[in-house]
Amino acid sequence: MRNILLAAALLMASFWVQASITPPSPTPPTMAGQLDATRDEIAAGYEAWRNKDPTAASIALEKAIYSDGFTRLTRQQQFGTLVLAGTIAQDSERYDVAHALLLRASEYGEADSDLWQRRLETAYRTKDYVDSAHSVATIARRWPETLGKINYAAIYSLDRKLEGDKSLVHSQQDMLQSLFDAKWSTPEGEPCNLWRDLTAMLLAEHKLHAASVVAARIDSAEVALTMRIDKRYDRLVRKDPRAFDIDRVAADEIALYKARVKAAPDQLVLLSALEGLLLDSRQFEQVLAVSDAVVAKAEAGQGAASYKDFNEKYIWILDQRARALVRLGRWDEAIEQWARATRRPEYGEMNTSQTVNLAEFYAEIGKARQAREMVAELDDPSSVGSMQIMMVRLLAALQQDDKAAVAKLLASMRAHRADDIATWENALLATNDLEAAGDLLVERLQNERWRSVALTDMQDYAEVRMTPIEARRLKRWHTVLAQPKVRKALARVGRIEHFNLEAPQK
Repeated sequence: MRNILLAAALLMASFWVQASITPPSPTPPTMAGQLDATRDEIAAGYEAWRNKDPTAASIALEKAIYSDGFTRLTRQQQFGTLVLAGTIAQDSERYDVAHALLLRASEYGEADSDLWQRRLETAYRTKDYVDSAHSVATIARRWPETLGKINYAAIYSLDRKLEGDKSLVHSQQDMLQSLFDAKWSTPEGEPCNLWRDLTAMLLAEHKLHAASVVAARIDSAEVALTMRIDKRYDRLVRKDPRAFDIDRVAADEIALYKARVKAAPDQLVLLSALEGLLLDSRQFEQVLAVSDAVVAKAEAGQGAASYKDFNEKYIWILDQRARALVRLGRWDEAIEQWARATRRPEYGEMNTSQTVNLAEFYAEIGKARQAREMVAELDDPSSVGSMQIMMVRLLAALQQDDKAAVAKLLASMRAHRADDIATWENALLATNDLEAAGDLLVERLQNERWRSVALTDMQDYAEVRMTPIEARRLKRWHTVLAQPKVRKALARVGRIEHFNLEAPQK
């Protein structure tokens, strides 16, 4: 069934033709009367839907669904009514009602991928992450060819909602295994973070062969690094050390993305990914070289005509060019790139991401006033974004010796630290509270949800040009890493090695 809503509408049309349009008796005297009353409500609901009155349609259809006569309809009629009522509720943003109706409809044999996609959306909207994961897994198993209809960022987001909660591990693992078996990938390539998480789950069940099969799909140097330094993956690293040779994996990954960019030159999502890899490998001049043509076309007004995803991804091309310029010491040019990006919308709205990134750079070079002005009116609805905005304000307040603002910001960040624990670590470094920073790092190492990022942050990376404020933070970080309590916690779960990559942004 290609268009489930159209099919439901056609089914309802048959009710409209057959049913009496007189108001039903409030107390049907017979079973036949109950059935007629239910059909009348369905006909009234369909008529209201045709007349673009979703409120009246919902009232009538939901009354029919919960009536005594509903169970006496044919299964096909029940299914069509549930689908139409659920879809109307979903389109009216009554997600709790819609989810309940679509859940019932999906139990029928006629249910297809479109219906399960709707069930997925309404489950996520109502924060039913278990059913969201079940919906993704079902789609992956039954209709793997339709997985591309799901925004891959939503799957990443769902995985983050599930991780770290032991009561949700089964749901998370079932979703990830189903996606893996369906050979799912994203427009940027393999979802390596997800395959790493699935690998960890399989290793915890002592399924080394199955874990090896999943790990073989990981082609990201960044993700391979997180596994090499984490003792949870030691059995895999010993079994196939070449797969965890980070210099080799990084070179192969860059070559792979250069080929992908060449094969699909109209997709900035791939070029943006290549820029990120070149940044990691400290090939800063190459970051500029591979994107010069994009900037030239944009300045000539040909961006949207040249690239399918120009409106969504061009801001990230500029963002990564700015980061390369920072490492090359060309700070004024970096500011101009970020400023240009901030003037472009992000998902049709104000560009919060690049505004925060520019504000953060102002703070890193000691321009507190400009940093504060950039974020003065920002209120990012995401928990991570909110923490990053507060971090910019904290850095600016410290530079301006605004003790009241510092105290207020620290209190707020402490209350929301779980939203972005790494940013909270940075706040402690910024305020030179190194004992607390060490305690937090120990906590992160002990927490399976936070451990991977903590270990990654602790590694010894290649030198790059830094701002004085960055250099001071790195010096404090090394002091924290040397604390005995940190070394003891590290010895239990991982190790520190040297990598010829730029350190992840802190």
